[in-house]
This record gives sequence, C-alpha cells and structure tokens, in this order.
Amino acid sequence: MPNFSNSLFSSAPMRTLLARELAATAPILAGVYGNHGLLLRAHASAPATLPAHLLGNMVELIVEQQRLRGGVDCEPGLLPFANDSFKLLIVQHVFEQLDEPEACAAELARVLAPEGIALVLGFNPAGTWRPWLALKAGRARLRLRSAHFWQQQLARQQVDTLQVRFPGMLLPHSSAAADNTNGAVPASGLLARFGSSWLLLARKRRSVLTPLRLRSGTRVAMNPRLAPGAQRALAERACA
Repeated sequence: MPNFSNSLFSSAPMRTLLARELAATAPILAGVYGNHGLLLRAHASAPATLPAHLLGNMVELIVEQQRLRGGVDCEPGLLPFANDSFKLLIVQHVFEQLDEPEACAAELARVLAPEGIALVLGFNPAGTWRPWLALKAGRARLRLRSAHFWQQQLARQQVDTLQVRFPGMLLPHSSAAADNTNGAVPASGLLARFGSSWLLLARKRRSVLTPLRLRSGTRVAMNPRLAPGAQRALAERACA
C-alpha cells in the first residue's frame, strides 16, 4: 500500500478534527487511572496533546510504513508488550491505514488489562468527509470501517463496547483552530451520525478464573494436568 502523504494528516481540517477528537475524550480519561497507557497516533503530524489524565506513563506509537514506531519499532500485529500491560488504549485513525488491522486489534486486546478502557477512533464510512478523505489520501487507500464492525471484532477478543459517540465535524474546513465551531457536528442529534468520525468506548472483560475460598480445614488435591475449569469443578465438589 502506498504511504500516506503529509497532505492528509498535516492539513488544517484534519488537524482540527484530530484535536477535537482528543478533546472529546477528556470526560473518559478523567476516570481512568493506572500505571501505563498506550496511544497509537495516525501520523507524526497528528496532534498528540491528551487531556488531563491519571495515567502514570503514556507510551506513544505512530503508524508509518505498516509499522508502529516511537518508543519501540514493531509490526502492528506483534506488540512487544506483556499481557495486560495497559489500563488505557487510545487508537486514533490507525486501523484505516493497516493492511491487517484485525491482527493489530487482537494484539491490542491482549495487552489491555482486565477492566481496562479502549478508545478507538475511526473515519465514518457513511460520513460527509468521505469524498474529501479520498481526494487527500490520493493513491493511498483508506480502509474505512464502521463502529459496528469494530464492535464485533473487539467482542471476539473479550473487549465489550460500552458506547459509540460521534465527536467529529460535519464538513472539513480550512481553519486550524481546535475550538472552531463552523461546520462542527452537534453533541447530539441525527446529523452527528453522518459526520467525520466515530468514537468507540470499550472495556476488557475480567478474567474468567475466580479463586475460590475453601472451608476451614478443607484440603483439595489438584491434578496439574487438569484444565482450569476442571480444577474449579473439583474444588467446588470438595466444598459442597
């Protein structure tokens, strides 16, 4: 796939949109806390200033030539992070640029901690920005998908969608001011669904393995070859 030129993400309308999207995450970020978060940015030219948050450390990676670069350099489907590493994921217009976005989504679900929050931003395939995006992208093809599509993909990875919002703008404008309201989509209403982009708010399910509190004096012999489900059933019978 051809690389995306700076003309798309460094343009004034796009920078206004990206800044507006990040600002819309402020109420969500205010309630997320933990040691580590991961921000995937669409381009080096994209705004990177996040609203105030309670995360101790934010790792930033930028999609470039089908790789993620920043603190590490890796393939999107092979993240060099341990399972359950991040309490927060922010993915801003990255999936549209990847040849294998589903593999990246699976990796992101792996490194998201149980009860961790994922914020995924994507361009609206049925939105009013689609002709402008096609023109600015040139030969580079954007893989536009709906929020519903990614809701289904994340559900397969045990990440459940809590809400879908539409924080974007109705039309691309030349002003680069992030607080410009000309052409901006209302906070609510039918028109918002036909704007530039969507925001998917999701949470990873808790671990299905729940430790049991055995009765005082109860001893249970576990077979190491049994699967976790069988171990639990054995313990439950011993406690009955």
